[in-house]
Amino acid sequence: MESKDKLLIVDPVHEKLLSFLKRNYDVTVKHPISREELISQIGQYDILVLRSGAQVDMELLNKAKKIHTIIRAGTGTDNIDLEKVNEKGIIFYNTPSTNARAVAELSFSMMHCLYRHIFRAGNEIRENIWDKKSLLGFELSYKKLGLVGFGSIGKEIADIASGYHMDVHCTVSEYSCDRVKKLSNQNITLHSNLSTMFSHCDIIVVCCPYNQYTRDLIGAEELSHLGQRAVLINVARGGVVNEIDLYNVLKERFFFGAASDVFEHERQPSPLFTLNNFIGTPHIGAMSHESQEKIADLIIDYLERQLSGNGSEISRNREFTI
Repeated sequence: MESKDKLLIVDPVHEKLLSFLKRNYDVTVKHPISREELISQIGQYDILVLRSGAQVDMELLNKAKKIHTIIRAGTGTDNIDLEKVNEKGIIFYNTPSTNARAVAELSFSMMHCLYRHIFRAGNEIRENIWDKKSLLGFELSYKKLGLVGFGSIGKEIADIASGYHMDVHCTVSEYSCDRVKKLSNQNITLHSNLSTMFSHCDIIVVCCPYNQYTRDLIGAEELSHLGQRAVLINVARGGVVNEIDLYNVLKERFFFGAASDVFEHERQPSPLFTLNNFIGTPHIGAMSHESQEKIADLIIDYLERQLSGNGSEISRNREFTI
């Protein structure tokens, strides 16, 4: 009897996917797993399944002597050195766009929480404080919404925004007259720079990928263009918004508030957490049942084709574009 590939899972995955993997592979589940433990044990395995909980860099890849496939159960690839993965001939598979709707809906949840003081109101009512007058907020309807990036997440946000009758604006990495025209036909205004869009919009949502071009894309200069009633939502990646600059601007209350699902140093305290005009969540953008099931279905379909010998080599990097 042919032995099964040894597969290591280092992040939580949907039960449907886990059941499939256990039927077809020799599965080990280890999460959480320390960096040291992962490096010491990775040499035993043929397949690695992860999300954002581990860094796949040269050090790890040099120890991964048997790994022939890496599966990222999600969209982003910023924790994976794709160039080195390709050099070693390792097949890489991820599931772009599967979490776009979940992330888009989270961004609107954050807008509501900021503009309607929901966290503060919820905490106060537990103390039997009914201070309605101080909780006067703003509606989302008819606001000007600016999107930093217009990939799969940005498109989903724009779709939801239409139900709020929002005036949608965006910036992209490659500005062109042709793209201005195409987006204009969708009632979306494309700006050539961030500062112009920031000064024009009430709500900014950062939803672009993280790379060498978007690191510290938004800092003190860009934030200075936000109006006093503006809010900033970051559902992209930590490092796109300079968190020190964001803290300093929020502390002085130069604009209404900010929320972020992503941080440059996750699982660590941040000065932002001390501010009452900031809301943070622990990278839960993709954590909806629907999103996780879509991810599971795609990975199962891919692996079934591989097991049957009908699989074809897939793109090494399918991350959404700005």
